[in-house]
Amino acid sequence: MAFREETGQVTGIKVLPPTAEGAQYEISLSTQGTIEGTNYTALWTYAQVQRNDGSIYGQGDGVMTTECGETVYLKGSGSAPGKESDGNVKFKVINHHHTASSKFKHINGAAGVGIYNVSPEGKTTAEFNLI
Repeated sequence: MAFREETGQVTGIKVLPPTAEGAQYEISLSTQGTIEGTNYTALWTYAQVQRNDGSIYGQGDGVMTTECGETVYLKGSGSAPGKESDGNVKFKVINHHHTASSKFKHINGAAGVGIYNVSPEGKTTAEFNLI
């Protein structure tokens, strides 16, 4: 299926009460990219836990709006072993797509599997294969 690339920026971090698993956060993210040659922007909110062993897990929801006015809803999750020595975090992610759009209806039920890099400054880059 399609390949998707994007860049973005963390736009907000809210600290939530910790649990026995570790520190809890609510993360807001804005991204831009292309899907099948069409530009889009996406907004995400997700819950993230930084576990006591340093590993990180997150899951959340996003809304992608294309330049042609189509809307794609996203549900995603990802995990990382923790911060790398340079401060970057490399998440392995899966994002599920749903839309009522006739142009993109073929991606309903598709999973975007890829790598999501987050810099210490909150800048993001990602590459996904839709399967």
